[in-house]
Amino acid sequence: MGLCLLATLSCFVPAPDHAPITHALINGRFWTGEPERPWEEALAVRDGRIVAVGTNSAIGQLVAGETEFVDLRRRLVLPGFIDTHAHLVPSAEPTSGLDLSGTRSRRALVARVRTAAASRPAGTWLVGHGWDQRLWDGPLPHRDWIDRWTPEHAVWLVQRDRQLGLANTLALRRAEIAPGVPGAGVTESHTTGRSLTGLVSRAAFRQLEAVVPSPSPGVRDRALDRALRDAAGRGVTTVHHVGSWEDLQVFQRAHASGRLTTRVYASVPLGEWLRLDHAIGVRRFGGLDGRGSRWMRVGAVHVSLDGSLAASSAAFETPFEDSPETKGRLNVDLDVVRQQLMAADRARLQVMVQAVGNRANRIALDLSSALSANNGDRDRRYRIEAAQHLSLTDSAQFADANLLATVFPFAALHDGRWIDRQVGAARAAWSFPIRSLIDAGTRVTFGSGRMAPVAPLDAIYAAVTRRTFDGLHPTGWIPEQRITVEDAIRAVTVNAAYAGFAENDTGKLTVGRRADLIVLDRDLLSLPPNDIPLTRVVLTMVDGRVVFNELPRDSTLRDRPPSLTPR
Repeated sequence: MGLCLLATLSCFVPAPDHAPITHALINGRFWTGEPERPWEEALAVRDGRIVAVGTNSAIGQLVAGETEFVDLRRRLVLPGFIDTHAHLVPSAEPTSGLDLSGTRSRRALVARVRTAAASRPAGTWLVGHGWDQRLWDGPLPHRDWIDRWTPEHAVWLVQRDRQLGLANTLALRRAEIAPGVPGAGVTESHTTGRSLTGLVSRAAFRQLEAVVPSPSPGVRDRALDRALRDAAGRGVTTVHHVGSWEDLQVFQRAHASGRLTTRVYASVPLGEWLRLDHAIGVRRFGGLDGRGSRWMRVGAVHVSLDGSLAASSAAFETPFEDSPETKGRLNVDLDVVRQQLMAADRARLQVMVQAVGNRANRIALDLSSALSANNGDRDRRYRIEAAQHLSLTDSAQFADANLLATVFPFAALHDGRWIDRQVGAARAAWSFPIRSLIDAGTRVTFGSGRMAPVAPLDAIYAAVTRRTFDGLHPTGWIPEQRITVEDAIRAVTVNAAYAGFAENDTGKLTVGRRADLIVLDRDLLSLPPNDIPLTRVVLTMVDGRVVFNELPRDSTLRDRPPSLTPR
């Protein structure tokens, strides 16, 4: 039972064993996420939970001498950010990675590969990521571009959206990729016949990835530690990780050694659903339900239906404007996916279906209807990831079916430069339709996506302004799809907690919830939207533990401030 003092304190939970309040955050502007009482002035933490919120004086009356006071000096405090689609664990050796995301010409790409190869021992792999041929407005790359400079290195360069890759001749040979392998790019010649271009997708992509050396456990652990430090500095207190079964081992090691500073809700590929269901049943991950602890949880499966815009492989109903020979494609056998989804859903696993093109999104919606029809209605919280290109009717169906949309707002600043040209103005009008989804009543959350860093402030800026990187849309690309800052904050807090079945523990700053919160150096809600990128996180607290702190030293007080001393 809690004691509620309506005027000054929303609620107070007495300590069961007279445990002290560990932290009292005072003199702040707390956005609680609770519509009935959206703003508070102070907050108290004990045993990792919020035990009271209210005025400075009310909180001051509750604390004892062992409490640490944090004077926030009117800074904005928000619930901790939750990234609902991220990749914390690298799939390749990070120390050998070559970042090609800023490559703007064929010459630049070749120069980076040539320089990297010259600095690495012969016989090793050279793995790069992030290239996008749209940046140099030219043809897709070819293995001939890099073969000359890499005769002793197997080279694998993955496109920005991880739907396409470029391999040199040595890498193709090691992966045993021939012209007949599905997804292997080929050219036809009267003199040489069919020859590989080095571009690979679908089955060929997976075949090549399978021969790329995996990082050692130690390397993956250190990479996770770096990702966790970065997440804490960006105000991320929970990540919904979209990865592999092997990633679970990385998280388990971090959890066992007490190194997790960000909560992880980890999903595995749909094809692993039975293995996951069994592991939950034998309580491999701990917890009363076998799904883990408050720091690491499992229970979701993911599948990607189609490709991407960058690779012209997103599945549309009609052809691309700039590539009329293709409508994109599905990455999966729909019959197999449908059977696996039915089985995973019957096992009460959460389903995350990624869809980019409007055809893929229509299929994702149909699959949701099929689950309800075959397995009955329940609180399954079916998620469509990306939901990048919809139609008016599809947008409305999200809310009607109580579906969740995990969108990637930051990708709009990148892809928005080319979408009109790629799919035409009519379809572009329903690209990244965040405002329409919210207006229809859909719970929208934000994910960073595959290649972007875990950076919710960037996603908020993107969703609020929609200013593309080329500077050609100062008032926003498709400005009618812009949203408010508060809508964006709700997407990465309240809605995101709900998307991971954690709404009773996180997502709001109210009594009884876990003390996951962040402090910003400026008021995000009153800033001009274009200044959002200037905002910095200055404190991150997870489970009542400070995991990042750049507040001035004199903000933390060991003794009760004079202003809170009872008269």
